[in-house]
Amino acid sequence: MGALAACQKSPQDKQADALKNAADRQASQIEAQAKSQAAALEQQAEGLHAQAKQAGGYTGQRLQVRGDALAREADIVKRQAQARADATRETADAQAKVIASR
Repeated sequence: MGALAACQKSPQDKQADALKNAADRQASQIEAQAKSQAAALEQQAEGLHAQAKQAGGYTGQRLQVRGDALAREADIVKRQAQARADATRETADAQAKVIASR
């Protein structure tokens, strides 16, 4: 019976776990939304790059630049989402440590 009591979590530990789980779900949602948004941008970039090859000349160059910009934007969207997701998780971890230390 003593071993069972040792395995039970305190209310603070349960609250900390719930906080971390909620943050993890939120971070995963941030990452999923960014992945979807970045995929759309990358698809547009690929389309512009294909048009640029067909058009050639100055029109092709302009299309290439637009495609490159969309590809860069997709990379930025991914990096920003990763930073936001990491910050969400780190904030929850810090809050969970405060709760658990009470």
